[in-house]
Amino acid sequence: MKFVFIDETGDEKFKKYLGFCVAVVDSKSYPLLKTEAQKILAQAEWRPDVEFKGAYLFSRTKGCEEIEIEHRMEAARQLLELNAQKNARMKFAYGSLDSTAPGKDYLRLVPALVDEVLPRAPKGAGKNVLTVVYDERSDLNPAAFHRAITEIAENKGYVLFETTVEGRSSFDTVGLMFADLVGYLAARVEVISNDAELFEGLTLENYSENGKIRKLESSSELIANIKKLDLYRAA
Repeated sequence: MKFVFIDETGDEKFKKYLGFCVAVVDSKSYPLLKTEAQKILAQAEWRPDVEFKGAYLFSRTKGCEEIEIEHRMEAARQLLELNAQKNARMKFAYGSLDSTAPGKDYLRLVPALVDEVLPRAPKGAGKNVLTVVYDERSDLNPAAFHRAITEIAENKGYVLFETTVEGRSSFDTVGLMFADLVGYLAARVEVISNDAELFEGLTLENYSENGKIRKLESSSELIANIKKLDLYRAA
């Protein structure tokens, strides 16, 4: 059985920017992945009533406010290392575009991204079952999304488990957490790297003091831990 988790991200400065992250994991790898991920968060003293989000990594006022940014970064590094090198249990795909109709573009592009990252169904009884969980959003037509994902699943030999599931992110939705974290970091790397205005007049003296530059460097360092990550830019 394969599990697919989907989350999206945006940007405060570039309002049209829209990114999607799809994470795929085999059901046999999920139990250990969830157990280890929650153990890392517990050791970081992250409260279980608060979800761990990429958008909280560099914030002193969001998430668990009592946890320093450095400790959040270390927790994120350990989480991503669960999918590094020989321990790569999840495969990720990230796609982005400039959008004026996010709900329609989600429906148009996310199924295509799932198609890119999802392998053909394995042989064997019960191994071709597919579960798809996506983070809740108000502008998406659930029935249309279900139909689009069902078509992709069938083309690759899967039977979709019940229906596509709209989830609400929490401490327990570890699959969505990984999709959120990887998507957030991929977006920060892409957006900041291409922000020409940011680099205009930037001197060597204030380069290291620039908050966005530090965020770019930290995001690049963290996401480098992911072994299986494909990047796409849509029109």
